[in-house]
Amino acid sequence: MRTRGNTGTSTPPQPVRWEHFADPFTRRLVGHTGSTTEQLRLRTGQPLLLRLVSQRTGPPQEADRPHVPHAARPAPGTPRLVRVTELVTPQGLTVSRNLVTGRVPTAPAVLDAVTCPRTPLGSTLLRTGMAQRRTLLSAGTAPWPGTPDSPAVRRDYLLHLADEAPLYVVEHFNPAVVPSGRRPPDGGPARSHPYEGART
Repeated sequence: MRTRGNTGTSTPPQPVRWEHFADPFTRRLVGHTGSTTEQLRLRTGQPLLLRLVSQRTGPPQEADRPHVPHAARPAPGTPRLVRVTELVTPQGLTVSRNLVTGRVPTAPAVLDAVTCPRTPLGSTLLRTGMAQRRTLLSAGTAPWPGTPDSPAVRRDYLLHLADEAPLYVVEHFNPAVVPSGRRPPDGGPARSHPYEGART
């Protein structure tokens, strides 16, 4: 699968190619433009809790600029949000690890939704009915902590909330929940997964 290169350039991102993944749920998740949290909740059949790993606001740092698409880069002197969270099951299984970054929202309701330390962003947006739109950028695989031989599915997109500047979101999914295997080059049949019976 082709994945997007330097997101800091003006080169258009490669299209999302979810059909390259073997697992049917993985393909649906990667191409989904609604709540990721809800999709993963249905997949696992369990409520998902938010674990706030880190969160900071401040001026943009030059070292971060090449990793953020131009549309989500704050203007010079504009505060920037960098937030890392995990979605975990009640038993402590980490289902996904997520980065949200971009200009600090100015509308109080949007700021509260994006920075809430207790509730997953997707759940908050569904509950409030806030206007939202996702622009998918790319998909691929990346290392998952503790499983070097089983890479994780990775996708990134721009999240547009109300009238705010878009936020850049990068999601990594635990390969035990979202399989990262690819379809055979000859286009053979996709394999199933124990979670495939869950509603999506």
